[in-house]
This record gives sequence, C-alpha cells and structure tokens, in this order.
Amino acid sequence: MKHYQGDFNPNLALQDFDHHLLAEYGRDIMLANHIHDRSALLPVTLKFGMEVQTQIACDEWMSTSPIYNHRNRQFLGIEGDDVSVALKGLQVDIGAPHNYLNFHYELVSPVEGFFWTSTCGPFNHVYRMSGGDESMQTQICHHMEDPTFDATVMAVNPQMRCRPIFRPPVATIPETGPCKWRVAIQEDIGLVENCPFLDQTSSTFAANFTFESLPPEGTGLSDYSGVFKRDFCLEDLSQGTLATLCKEFMLDVFLLNYACYNAIAERQGAEHIVAMAQEQYHHLAPVTVHRLRNAFGIKGDDMGAVLKILQLNPFTPHDYFDVGYAQISPVEGFVWLKDCAGYREPIKRGIASLMVVDSGQPGFHRLAQEINPRAIVRPVEVSALKDIADTHDIKLAWQIRIDTETAPASRSEWADITGQDMWDHDNSRHIYLYETYDKETT
Repeated sequence: MKHYQGDFNPNLALQDFDHHLLAEYGRDIMLANHIHDRSALLPVTLKFGMEVQTQIACDEWMSTSPIYNHRNRQFLGIEGDDVSVALKGLQVDIGAPHNYLNFHYELVSPVEGFFWTSTCGPFNHVYRMSGGDESMQTQICHHMEDPTFDATVMAVNPQMRCRPIFRPPVATIPETGPCKWRVAIQEDIGLVENCPFLDQTSSTFAANFTFESLPPEGTGLSDYSGVFKRDFCLEDLSQGTLATLCKEFMLDVFLLNYACYNAIAERQGAEHIVAMAQEQYHHLAPVTVHRLRNAFGIKGDDMGAVLKILQLNPFTPHDYFDVGYAQISPVEGFVWLKDCAGYREPIKRGIASLMVVDSGQPGFHRLAQEINPRAIVRPVEVSALKDIADTHDIKLAWQIRIDTETAPASRSEWADITGQDMWDHDNSRHIYLYETYDKETT
C-alpha cells in the first residue's frame, strides 16, 4: 500500500505498507516524541515553573533512554560496548528524529567518535519561541542535554561520556552549528548514579515487553550487526525489520510519556497527572492528525477516516495495547481494548493510560474530534460488541458516533505552539546534507 486511501481495513498490519511509506511513518513516530515533549512540558512549566520543567524533562529522558537504547540495540543485533555501538544507538534514538534533527557522525576509533547537527528542530523552536533568549538556549542545550546525553551513552558503556565541542547560545557557535559533541570512553572517569526513577520505569510491563518477530521480507538489512554506516537511514532495513522497529519506536514514545508523568507524580503529586494527560492529548491532537493525514493520504471526516487515524496513532503502541476497531456506518464505529500488557500495567501513567483509568474519556477522543469536531466517544458495555467481535477477552469498549446535532469540540489554544515548525515539515528520505547554519534566520 502506497497510501491509506479507500476503505478502512480493520485487519491492517504495518508491513502492508510500501517500504518507503513505512520508513516515513517510522520518522513520524520518532517526531511524535517531540510532539509529546512540547505538549506535556509546556503545561508543566505553566503549572510548576521552569526549574521543575527542566527537572521533569531530565527525569523523563534519564529514566527511559537507557531502557529503549538497550531494547533497540538488542532488536537490531547491535552488540558490544564501544563508541560505534553508541553511535548506532543514536541513529535509531527516538530523541533524534531523522530530518527534523540532521545528525552527522564520525567514528574515529573504538574509543572515540563525534556527532553534530547541521539543523536542530528543537533548538530552532526554543530560539523562535523565546526570541533568542540565551537563558532558554542554555536550558535546553546545557541543563537538559548534559545529563541526558550521558545517560544515553552510559547505557552502552558506563565509562562513556558525551562532551560538547561547541553548542548554543548562538553567539558562541560557528556558522556550521548548532552543536558538536565528542563521544569517548575514559578509563579514569568516575561512575555516576542512575536517575532515581530508572528502576521504576525498568520494572514496567512496557519496558519488558517483547514483540513477535516478523520475517525480514524483501531486500535490506535484517539487523544492524555489521559495520557502522555513517549515512544509515530507515530505508536501509528490510520490510519486516522496519515494521517491528516502528512498533519499538511507538513503545519508546510510550515509555518517555510514562516516565514524564511518573516524574510529575513523584515530584509534584499523583493528583495532577490525569487532568494534565487529558490536557496534553488536546494539545497534540491537531498536529498529530495533520501529519498522519499527510503521510497516508487520509481524507474526509467520516468514521472511516477516524478509525484509520486511531489505528496509526503513534501514542498507542501496537501489540502492547491490543486494540480492535469496527466501522458500522459512515457515522458510527467501535473501538475496544483486549486483555493485554497495556491493560494489565500495574501503575498507570501517561496519555495512553487514559483508556484504562477512570478518567471520563479515553484520551483518543481528541484525535477523533480533530477529524470531525462532532465526533462523540462514550464507553459501552462489552456486550454491545457481541455481534461485531469475539468478546471473551475484551476488557473495555467505546462507541464513536458523529452527531450533526451536537456542538463541535473546541480546538486547543496551545496547538500551534505544540506544532510550530512541524505541520508540514519534510519527512522524506534521510539524506545527510551539510547545510550552513544561518544565525540570522534561525
């Protein structure tokens, strides 16, 4: 499938998509994590202040990146503990979505390497939003990156560190910027303690979830166990490997979102997290739906379009959440959740968990309302599905109706900030272009 136009397919599998479209989707899932961060951390700042926001952001990444870095390396057969292994891990790191951040790499030896960015979407966003405020540049490029970059490479080797060659504020960087980092193994370096919440994230069902392997169909790499490829991109992988990596990326996004809300709960109180998760889904829905529509050619505002978007929602990882869908008519459909790891997760955190906590709404209703503002999502008894699906392992169910008589849902006032510079960002094949960094037009 080169697009997802035409009829809704309740049995859709990711490997059904054309290889290049699947790679584009993989990059969009990577980008979804930055959509998550913007839509989650802005409310944290407004509610608790900038210092707490920095603390929560560091907690989020430091209690997650060691987990997903290991998962991705294990899945792709990347073994060892030298710098080439760390650079490979960064190439499939959910925090560095291809094209949105143009990362470049140089492997000097097993104990030394470099990476740098010719463009950096997150920095550009902060620069524009703050009007070039140097304290904001320092917050993202120093206070947040110093501990989180180290946590990522230390997952490969506890004696490995990232150190800046140059980085913002803008006044301190060369025109080729915005940043360059040295990755090195230092035998004499002291070890540091892990993030205090790493053990909590590590013990989740999500962190320990195993995806069923798909056959490595078609040409391309079935793993990344070979030599380091400086110009690696998702298209290099075989179809089955790429489809499973997309699922891993979704789980990475979930883990980061989980860790973010876990840090909020631990530091500020669990009473805040359900309302903030509902608010976050509202903020991220417009740009998420827009990007999925563009990537897959999904048009219209009927139930088929609604269910297609929900199937592709990067914030609900496939298999970990076993979700079913049925279209009854152009204005009615059903969504259900089967017994699965996501349902059984002991401690519920984040926007996907809204499906399985008593929050009044499942969260994904915001995506449905972005497709059609008159979409209404309401919980129903599982018995309502008896003529639609095998109900023996279904735990929760929702009906979606498009009601022309109801008032349209409102749009988030923060949607434009969440989606700034992401609405129509090019997500084509990841090509390493050594662009000049223009300080004047950043």
